[in-house]
Amino acid sequence: MPVRASFNLRRAAYYMDFPLSWRRIILFLVLGVTIATVLGFGGVYSYIWVPADLILFSAFLLVLWLSVWHGYRLPWDPIILPMLAFGALTAAQWLFHWSVYPGNTLTLDIQLAGCGCIFYLSFLAISAPGLLQRASWILWLFCGGLAFEAICQFFNADKYIYWFHNATYATPVGPFVYHNYFAGCMDLLLPLSIAVAVRKHSSLDPDWVIWLRRGLVPALAVASMVISQSRGGILSLGFELCLAAVLFWPDLRRKRALRIVAMGGLLFLLGMGYIANSGIIFSRFANLTHHDASLLDRERVAISCWHIFLDHPWLGTGFNTFATVYPAYQTFDSGKIFLEAHNEYAQMLAETGIVGTLCVLVFLALWIYALVRLRNTSPGPLRQLQLAMGIGASGFLFHSYGDFQFHCPGNAMLFYIFVAMVLAPASTRNASNMHPLPIFRKKLSYPQPLLHSRN
Repeated sequence: MPVRASFNLRRAAYYMDFPLSWRRIILFLVLGVTIATVLGFGGVYSYIWVPADLILFSAFLLVLWLSVWHGYRLPWDPIILPMLAFGALTAAQWLFHWSVYPGNTLTLDIQLAGCGCIFYLSFLAISAPGLLQRASWILWLFCGGLAFEAICQFFNADKYIYWFHNATYATPVGPFVYHNYFAGCMDLLLPLSIAVAVRKHSSLDPDWVIWLRRGLVPALAVASMVISQSRGGILSLGFELCLAAVLFWPDLRRKRALRIVAMGGLLFLLGMGYIANSGIIFSRFANLTHHDASLLDRERVAISCWHIFLDHPWLGTGFNTFATVYPAYQTFDSGKIFLEAHNEYAQMLAETGIVGTLCVLVFLALWIYALVRLRNTSPGPLRQLQLAMGIGASGFLFHSYGDFQFHCPGNAMLFYIFVAMVLAPASTRNASNMHPLPIFRKKLSYPQPLLHSRN
């Protein structure tokens, strides 16, 4: 064998997937950091999101070092391209002072980089069925605990988060100062909790007993959503319900038992929402032109974003500069201060211009393609979990049309974990995944005839 061919064979054999043990550690790290950030007031305070991002940056650099030193392959997906392009744009806005307020741009750039790290680490970790299932159970349990804490806090904490943090100036629900942040978190978690609740099981208990036991988590989530009084959250749940009907329609059409379970579960959740005093949320919808930021106010702010875009069409005013620029374009005075546009897409258009908007549109197009591709795959034990995560992430995107969900670091991290879990191939890798990661670099051994052949 020629020397060049021998070298290429050795090089190809050198590159292998990350071991399963390391992927498991990465997954638990990502979930732990995200859950801690959500529980830490949603990560809106710098003393929460800064340590979380430092941990994520360190983990990402460690993964890169391991891939270079030990020759581990790194996964790739086309959706990473618009994410990198958008990150490069916002970084350039700060670096070259294209932003009207570079300091604000840098702050959100750091948070955006943390979200990018958590996306890629999750994308790398979720590549085996066991890990995806384990992550789903952890998130199911987290959803139930978060909803239960929010309900208890609502009735006897008197607007104090965790009964000690004064948030009487805001509308706190659960660990979040802003009630719509809590609703956005539940938009993500609720579809997955339902998918986990109806999964097949090996227990000897009757099916209805197991479904009822698991269904308590999504029931608590629906009840907590009602008491949060978030109109956007309820509308997003309606959107998720319609999307679920579209994505699961082939399965529903084929299986009568699945249709019965779906209808029974829907009636059960609606009943829980009614018990949780649904009259509160109905009164909120009856007063769309009143309360906090009204529908009319949000429309006016969105129009102002359009005027900002017309004056800065290509690169925008700079990432996270809306609060600085908006007063010069304000057309009404409702007595409220708008630090965000209550519409992520309108605000993104004003802050990043045509270039940033193209990145977002490409991301959304690839996301829709990923959902369609997942819908058309053959049914399997993991497909419904990934579809549920895709529904939750899509509902979160829908909710962002009337709010600023991505400005909550905890929710943004959770969203990118869900995107990674939908995109990552949840299939068993080759046997190299079972090998433990060596602490030091070791030279791979090869058959002696192969290394010494000169023919």
